Amino acid sequence: MPISRRKFFKVAAATGAGACAALTAPAQASAAKLPDDPGYGMLNDSTRCIGCKACQAACKRVNELPPDSTLGDGGRLFDSPRTLSDSTYTLVKMQRDEESGEATFVKEQCMHCLDPACKSACLVLAFVREETGAVTWNSRKCMGCRYCMIACPYNVPQFEWHRAIPDISKCTLCHDTRLVHGRPTACAEVCPVDAITFGHRDELLRIARNRIAANPDRYDPHVYGEHEVGGTGVLYLTKPKVSFASLGLPPFGYKGVPRLTESIQHGIFKYFIPPVAIYAALGGIMAFNQRRNKLKGETDHE
Repeated sequence: MPISRRKFFKVAAATGAGACAALTAPAQASAAKLPDDPGYGMLNDSTRCIGCKACQAACKRVNELPPDSTLGDGGRLFDSPRTLSDSTYTLVKMQRDEESGEATFVKEQCMHCLDPACKSACLVLAFVREETGAVTWNSRKCMGCRYCMIACPYNVPQFEWHRAIPDISKCTLCHDTRLVHGRPTACAEVCPVDAITFGHRDELLRIARNRIAANPDRYDPHVYGEHEVGGTGVLYLTKPKVSFASLGLPPFGYKGVPRLTESIQHGIFKYFIPPVAIYAALGGIMAFNQRRNKLKGETDHE
């Protein structure tokens, strides 16, 4: 029985409608929810940091990381790294605000997001957000795809490029060495000016708001990380004339990164309906073209 053009387009339209319905199906069931208990974290007060780098030394000591150095300008060798790496989990940088020209020291490390993009991007579930609030990584599961490095909005995960069987490295909030034993992070414990405060995230937010209220001329009223990318375990305070962007903390939206990527991914592959619908549509097109070519060949022979 020949397939008419009108009938084919009706079938194609119905198939397309089914695919669209699957694409727009809600992905709330698959999408991760923010934790009821955000766990522990740190408050980094950039108005207090003096750039002593004691936190860097403590981090290396606790995590048994080797010293690394960076070849500077003029061939001089500095013993302080300039970027995060597989052997540097935290870093203190001096940043200068472009508008005010004011220089500020700021500590950089994993943000321990409440809705981690690295965890969402990992195909083998190597990343885990622990009940403590720490985002950790399991080397036995990792397959080395480095999707976590691409997904992280803060460019935190680092790859061991020099190893034949490399690992991903980043700050773990001292989860295994200290946090599970009821001890604060090493960096917070050694800070001589209390620029790093360790505690439960809810308590850290209260401390941050109290500092802002008590010294409105000293602080910008915004607490970075309270809402950015769905909320982070590491929070920041800055001076009124020093923007968070100048500290290397971009003005991200308040929705977690996985909320966008997972809604698209889960919508497309929900119940595997859209891929099947696409193949069905392609099969219909092939059948239509074959039938048309067959009829055309019969006409030419006549």
